[in-house]
Amino acid sequence: MADPPWKLADVRVTVQGTRGKTSLAIILHGEVTSRGRSSFCKTTGASPLLCVGRRVTRMRREGPVRLYENLLEVGRSDYCVMENQGVSPYTMRVFNEVFVRPQIIAVTNVRLDHVEEMGRNRDRIARSMASTFSSSEVVFSGEGDPHLNDVLRREARKLIEVNSPDPDMPGSEIPALADEILRYLGLDGLDVGVYLRRMRAQLKWRGASGVTFFDASKVNDPDSASLLVRWLGGKPLIFIQLRRDRPGRTWAFLRMIREGRVDHSGVLVSGDWSEEFARRVGGISLPDSCGGAMRLLEEVRRRGRPLFITGNRRGAVVDCLLRRLGVRESIPTILGKIGEDGSVSLG
Repeated sequence: MADPPWKLADVRVTVQGTRGKTSLAIILHGEVTSRGRSSFCKTTGASPLLCVGRRVTRMRREGPVRLYENLLEVGRSDYCVMENQGVSPYTMRVFNEVFVRPQIIAVTNVRLDHVEEMGRNRDRIARSMASTFSSSEVVFSGEGDPHLNDVLRREARKLIEVNSPDPDMPGSEIPALADEILRYLGLDGLDVGVYLRRMRAQLKWRGASGVTFFDASKVNDPDSASLLVRWLGGKPLIFIQLRRDRPGRTWAFLRMIREGRVDHSGVLVSGDWSEEFARRVGGISLPDSCGGAMRLLEEVRRRGRPLFITGNRRGAVVDCLLRRLGVRESIPTILGKIGEDGSVSLG
């Protein structure tokens, strides 16, 4: 068995939070590498990546996510940046205390996801995250809510709040966090404005197959979805893909709609419990099939409204829908994109 990563790097950083973990880990690794330092980075998600210097490998995963995939075959390096893949206080704490033992923990934000394991409101989720801080010297937080930062601070030896340069812009806290962490490490910071301009170019409605849409299928918490809808504007039709194994996520999105947290012109849903969900919000339930995707496109064209796709990436409707709209599955990296076949497109 290989040594755990914490034995192999002088400076160890873990990234946790709700949204933006992979992006922050990749940015930190890329910026450290560009400064001539040795680094490796491991991300999680549906397609885990191992980055060693500028070499990127798409890791194979059989079955569900396991913490043991972080027993990596890598050499010694100056820096190690690891995405904390735990989804409960216990697994997050094991990741930090056993696998990495980070000096630095970065918390991207605190939002309503994995509520079964973490808690049914943001205050409890913040407490769950804070319970994993014991092994770190300093915690950087990109969360914008002062009360939630106070919750995080109770368990941190030192907590540094990082203010977003544009609080209304979804994800703007991520480059700001990277900049602060790099400076803390004694490295040159980054040009946050460059990252923000790139992000603004992506945070726009797109057009294909006669519809205007935004793919937020991987945005699977209602707080982030609400931020995106407000940023994009246009009072869209909202399509939510539901999953049987994520009942808390279904509950959270139901609250988002029923409490009027987004301005929309209609709701369409597919997947488990979609009929009950649609009945409660006055929406439309679609069969979870390619036929359901075609019905969705017909409805969007008939109403002439933009389509906001969210909830989950897994599901027949969202899979067929994105193929029809020309959206290819890819994983952003510092090099460009890794496609479904594992190929790297440099950029």
